[in-house]
Amino acid sequence: MSEMRISRRDFLRRSGTTLAGTTVGSVVLAGCGEAPQELAPTPPIEPGSSYGPFKMGFQSFSLRNFGVMDDFLREARKLELEYVELYRGHLDRTSTASQVAEARQRLSSAGLMVNAFGVEEFTSDHETNKALFEFGKALGVANLSANPTKDAFSSLSELVQEFDIRIAIHNHGPEDDRWRLPEWILESVQDLDPRIGACADLGHFIRAGVDPTEAIEMLGSRVLGVHLKDFDERGNDVVLGTGQLDVRKSLHTLNKVGFDGPLSLEFEGSAEDPVPEMLECLVSVRQAARNI
Repeated sequence: MSEMRISRRDFLRRSGTTLAGTTVGSVVLAGCGEAPQELAPTPPIEPGSSYGPFKMGFQSFSLRNFGVMDDFLREARKLELEYVELYRGHLDRTSTASQVAEARQRLSSAGLMVNAFGVEEFTSDHETNKALFEFGKALGVANLSANPTKDAFSSLSELVQEFDIRIAIHNHGPEDDRWRLPEWILESVQDLDPRIGACADLGHFIRAGVDPTEAIEMLGSRVLGVHLKDFDERGNDVVLGTGQLDVRKSLHTLNKVGFDGPLSLEFEGSAEDPVPEMLECLVSVRQAARNI
């Protein structure tokens, strides 16, 4: 492992029409290492939940190659998850509120709850930002995963209060000169509305040489969403727990800081057939959730 830089869900019972670049009704849709250290006791896991206290879902980018609704639902059914974080390739963010409401109803009747959307760009353009919040409200999300510019926060501070939707800043890897490190995020949001925080991509923290659990601890209550992924030392997207991510310690730390947001599995490998490895990832999460 590279040196660390910081001192930190039978659903889908029906299938529909098409997804990428077509219409649904009037809705336009797009497209293992050293032994873990002993951990302190944490609050008990919610009874009956395979994933403990977490709202376990997946980022739809993982199924980006399945653009037809029948195909998308077939693959998603195999995951047996209730929640999904949609990205723009699966739902046109310029759809009207009534169109989004129709899409939301179709997804809901299929057993999917959309709890987040993104990652989206936000700038100082208040009206453009507001349109995305209106979209998010129509979709019923808790979070908008975001890559905001530094001059966007005045606008975003108003909008999170107006819409009660959270902005979760998404970090990328070593190429990210804006939000790569958790301290950079914290410095920008610590004096802002608590609904502005981080969508902590644990895999990208690894790529940036950041210990994911230390990042979670540093960000604390500002962790509003999580993209759960793992990378090996060569930078390959791998099954959770087979690379550099300590899944149990990560979930323990999220529980310790009171994380209650979308926990989204994002698997970027094997794009033509990602589900088998995604299922392995989910086994790892369930095992870890029993031992946090």
